[in-house]
Amino acid sequence: MTTTTDHTAAPDFPLRRGCPYAPPDLATEFREDGAPRRVRIWNGSTPWLITRHEQVRQVLSATDRFSADVTNPGFPNTSSAQPQVEGGIFFRKDGDEHLPIRRILNPDFTAKRSEALRPRIAELTGKLIDDLVTMPRPVDLIEHFALALPTVVICDVLGVPYEERHTVHESSKKLVQLNAPHEEKLAAQQALHANLTDHTERKRRDPDESLLSRLVNVHVAGGDLTFDQAVRLGMLVIGAGHETTANMIGLGILALLREPGQRDILLSDPARHAATCVEEMMRYWSMVQTEPRRVAIQDTEIGGVLIRAGEGVICNLPAANRDPAVFAAPEQLDITRVERRHIGFGFGIHQCLGQNLSRVEMRVAWPALFQRIPGLRLSVKEKELRFHDQALTYGLEDLPVTW
Repeated sequence: MTTTTDHTAAPDFPLRRGCPYAPPDLATEFREDGAPRRVRIWNGSTPWLITRHEQVRQVLSATDRFSADVTNPGFPNTSSAQPQVEGGIFFRKDGDEHLPIRRILNPDFTAKRSEALRPRIAELTGKLIDDLVTMPRPVDLIEHFALALPTVVICDVLGVPYEERHTVHESSKKLVQLNAPHEEKLAAQQALHANLTDHTERKRRDPDESLLSRLVNVHVAGGDLTFDQAVRLGMLVIGAGHETTANMIGLGILALLREPGQRDILLSDPARHAATCVEEMMRYWSMVQTEPRRVAIQDTEIGGVLIRAGEGVICNLPAANRDPAVFAAPEQLDITRVERRHIGFGFGIHQCLGQNLSRVEMRVAWPALFQRIPGLRLSVKEKELRFHDQALTYGLEDLPVTW
C-alpha cells in the first residue's frame, strides 16, 4: 500500500553535517526509517529525498519514469540559474537527446584510453610534487596538488593552455556553488563559454590531437554536432573532470593522514591496493552530496511511498553508500574492501562520464605523494579544517600540511 507524506515540516536541503566524516544525521535517520522523505529546497518546493542504496538505484535506472531534464516542470533545480546554464547540456537530457551525444564522448573516456594517459599523469604528478617540496611550509595541498593535478590533466586532454587554468577553475568553481547569486552563475557560465569558444576556433584553424580539436574537426565537420555543442561539451568535460576529482584527491589525502594503517596498506603494494583504495574512497566520502536529481514523469512507488508525476526527487549518495544493507561496517574506511556496489559515480546511463580518468588520477596521486613525502602531516589541528558543504560536491577549502 502506498503512502504520502505531509511536507509542512520538511527540513531544509542541503542537510547539514554534524560530523565532517559522515553523512548528515538526518539523511542517516531517513535511511534507517526506510521511506523517501520530503525536504525543502531554495525555492520553497519540497522534493523527495531518497537515501537507501536500493531505492537510489531504482530511481536512477528507471529512465522511463524519472527524467534528468532540468527544464522539465517540477525538476528540483539547484538554483534559478540551472535551467538556463545547463538546460542545453546533453547530460541533463533524456533518451535520444542524451545518448547520441554521449556516444561521441565515450571513446575519449574509456578505461583503456584513460589508462593510456597514466604515464603523462604520473609525469605531471611528479612535477607538482617537485614544486611542493621546494615551497615554504606549511603548504596548502588543495591549491598546490589536489586542485592543480586534475586542472592540468583536463587542460591537457582538452588542449587548453595550462596558463589559463585559473580562468578554468574560477568559472567552474562558481558554477557548483549552491548559494552563488544567479547573476554570478550566469557570468561564470558565459566566461567559460567565451574561453572555450576561442580555443575551439583555434583548433579548427590549427588541428591537433586534443579532444576539442577532434570535436570540431571530426564531429562538427561531419555534421554530428554544431559548433556551439562542441564548445558546451568542452565545458561539460571541465566541470565533470576537474572540481569533482580535485575534491576527491584532497579528501583522500586527509583520510590517509587520519588513518595511517590504511596508508601503510596502500604503500605496501600500490599496484595491488590503489584501485580498491579509489573505490573505497568514493564510497566513504561520496563527495557528490546534493545530486543526482530527477523529476517523476509517471506515478511511481518507491519504498512504499507514491511519488506522483511532476514531483522532484533528490538521491542522497552519502547515505546510500553507507547503507548497512549493502556494505559491512559501512562507517569504517577499509581500502581492501571487496564490495564494489558503491554509487559514488552515480548509476545508470547518466553515471559520470569521466570516472575512468578520475580513477587513474587518484590511483597515481595518492601513492606518489606519500612515497615522495613520507613525513607528510597536518600543520593545523584537525578540528580547524574547513569543509564546504554548500556546494554540489563536498570537499576541503584548504589542507595545510608540513613534513
